Amino acid sequence: MKILLLLNKRLTDNFGGTEKVFCNFANEFVRRGHVVAATHNDKTDLSSTNALDPRVQLFNLNGPEVPRTTALAAKIWREATRPFRKTFLAPLFPDFYLNQRRRLLKPRIDGALQAFRPDVVVAFFTEELKTLFFERPTNDFATILMAHNVPWISIPSWQRENGPALDRCDAVQALLPSFIPAIRAQCSTEIVAIPNVVPQFAESVDVDEREKTGSPRVVFAARLDAKSKRQHLAIEAFAKIAEDAPGWNLHFFGSDYSGGAYRSRLEKLIQKRKLDGRVFIQDSTPAIVQELLASDIVAFPSAFEGFSLALTEAQSLGLPVVGFADAPSVNELIVDGENGFLARDVDDFAQKLKTLIDSKELRRRFGANAKKSVEKYEASKVWDAWEKLLREAVEKKRAA
Repeated sequence: MKILLLLNKRLTDNFGGTEKVFCNFANEFVRRGHVVAATHNDKTDLSSTNALDPRVQLFNLNGPEVPRTTALAAKIWREATRPFRKTFLAPLFPDFYLNQRRRLLKPRIDGALQAFRPDVVVAFFTEELKTLFFERPTNDFATILMAHNVPWISIPSWQRENGPALDRCDAVQALLPSFIPAIRAQCSTEIVAIPNVVPQFAESVDVDEREKTGSPRVVFAARLDAKSKRQHLAIEAFAKIAEDAPGWNLHFFGSDYSGGAYRSRLEKLIQKRKLDGRVFIQDSTPAIVQELLASDIVAFPSAFEGFSLALTEAQSLGLPVVGFADAPSVNELIVDGENGFLARDVDDFAQKLKTLIDSKELRRRFGANAKKSVEKYEASKVWDAWEKLLREAVEKKRAA
C-alpha cells in the first residue's frame, strides 16, 4: 500500500504533538512494509530528518506566500464576512485569502500526487483536506482525515464550509468514541475512533525514593497558552495551599508562542501571589521524561484536549493527575478517584492537589492505576486499527 501523509507544517524548528504523531505514523508504516511519502512545508529542503525513517519519501510544499496587498485585502474581507460563513449564506461569502493560499499550494500537492501516485492520502487537518480537494472534482485515491483535537476545533462546527470536503472523505478518524456524534453532525462519511499511541514506559515514579529527595513537586508540561492550557489556574490553585504544603513547588515546562505576553502574565501572577521560589517556568525540554520521573503530581488545568500525549505519558510513568471535570478528553482519561482527581473549580482543584500532597499512599495507588489505565493505548493495538482502516478505505475506493 502506498500511503501519502499530507501535512502543511514545518518539520525543521517546530516539533510538537502533531509532528510527533506525523513522524511516528510514517515510521511505523514503513516498518510494516508499506511505501510511505510525507509532505511538509519548510523554507529549505530536507534530505532527511532525524525523526523520520530515511525510507520515507519527503515532498517539501514550500508554499508560496500570498502577495502582501492581496493578503491584506482578503483578510479584511474574511474578518468582515466571518459571521456569514457560519450560516446558510456561506456560499455567498467565500474566504478569498484561504482560497488564494490553496490555489498557490495546489500545484505543489499535485506534483507530490503525480510523482508518488498514492493509494491513500491521510490529511492531518481539515485545511490540508480542503486544499487537496480544491478545484479537484474527482480523485482516484482514498482519503482519510485525522482529527487531532476536540471536534469543534478539528472540524469547525459550520457544516456548509467543511461539509463538501468531509463528505468526499472515505473516513474520518476521531480520537475518542465520545467525539463521534459531534463529527457525525458535520458529515455523512464513516467515522472511526482511533486514539493516539501512548508509550508504555518501563520506568515508574518511585514514591518512596521521591520522598527521600526532600524536593517534592507538582508539574505541568504544555505550551504556555491562556485559553487552552491555562497555567494561570494551576498557579491560583497552588497559591491557595502553598502555606500548608511547605517544601512543595510547582514547575511548568513549555514554550510561549504568544511572543512572551502570557509568560509575562504568569510571572506577574507568581509575584502577586508571593510564590517566588515556589513556582518555576521553564522552556520545553527533550528530557521531559526525566523531569516527570523527578515529579510527584501532575496538575493539568487544560480547558480541553483532543487526546493529550502530555497527560497520558505522565500516566504511563505512574503519575497521578488533577484535571477539571468539564474538560473534554481530560475527563475521560482521568477516572476520578481511581487514577487521579477531577475538580469542579479552582478551589476544588486546590483541595484535590492538597489531598494528594498529604497522602503518599494515595499518590502510589493513583499512580499505579494511571499506568495500568493507558495500557490499552499500546502502539501495536493503535497501529493495527490504523492499518485496518487504511486497507478498508483503499478497498472501498477501488470498488467504487
